[in-house]
Amino acid sequence: MRYKLFVFLILIGWQNLSACDICGCVNGGSFFGILPQGQMQFAGVRYRQNSFDSHIGSKLLAAQETFRTTEIWTRLYPVKNVQLMAFLPYQQNQQTRLSDSFKAELEGMGDANLLLHYNVINTFLDTTRLHKKWNHQLLVGGGIKAPTGAYQFDQNDISEVANANFQLGTGSWDVPLNVIYTLKKHETGLNINATYKINGTNSYGYHFANQTLLSLLAFRSVYVGNANLVLSVGTNSEFKRQDLVNGERNHFTGGWYVNGTAGIDLYYRKFGLNLSGQLPIVQSLSNQELKLNEGFSVSLSRMF
Repeated sequence: MRYKLFVFLILIGWQNLSACDICGCVNGGSFFGILPQGQMQFAGVRYRQNSFDSHIGSKLLAAQETFRTTEIWTRLYPVKNVQLMAFLPYQQNQQTRLSDSFKAELEGMGDANLLLHYNVINTFLDTTRLHKKWNHQLLVGGGIKAPTGAYQFDQNDISEVANANFQLGTGSWDVPLNVIYTLKKHETGLNINATYKINGTNSYGYHFANQTLLSLLAFRSVYVGNANLVLSVGTNSEFKRQDLVNGERNHFTGGWYVNGTAGIDLYYRKFGLNLSGQLPIVQSLSNQELKLNEGFSVSLSRMF
């Protein structure tokens, strides 16, 4: 009888551990950075990589996680003053448990995003202002995130090895609202990007908390022959409350971070190459049980 009780208690404890969501979230938003030639359409491919240390206080569940995203993205101008942006990601997620080197891996399509911006202000295209020192652009819009990425995590299934945040997609329809402002004087400028993402609830009863993403980049443009080199430095940050599971708060989620970022963009003729990196400055994630590490991205685009 004691043996059966002991096994039962272990199973209950394991269920609680496996159901927690202390995991690096690949389902968060992404930052645009300095976009190629604002007046032109473009299409390209971008690779992003982020890593986390999770379950920091547990000897049994401590893990290292890596999220790799390869996405096709484009910017189009279907009508005057309207900008359309589309993102189609492919995810590669890996979680390695340190206690026994057990690996959980997921790979496949992520959630597709579509954003529509209205050009409220754009003095860059006003030829009567070419002699002016200051120019600026304000884009305001929103969009839709479709659940094209697989979400198969069942909170009540103790055989699950990962968690909700580890899935390829959120399993829900979400609505991002976005504002992009660019201010430029001669070859020096400032770019501000603010996004608020309203998340839905998926068929498993899981609701990823709404997110606020902010980025601030100062940049300098330098011309070398026919090439344009853009150097940038700044910060990006994310703020997120706790997720909900069937209406109940998941206390192993939520938090915030602030990163330092730096990047270099090279434009030659109709091609653009971007390299950027991020380094955490301060963070508080999942009650200090999750740590965001350095990350980077690289993209190649063609303007038309």
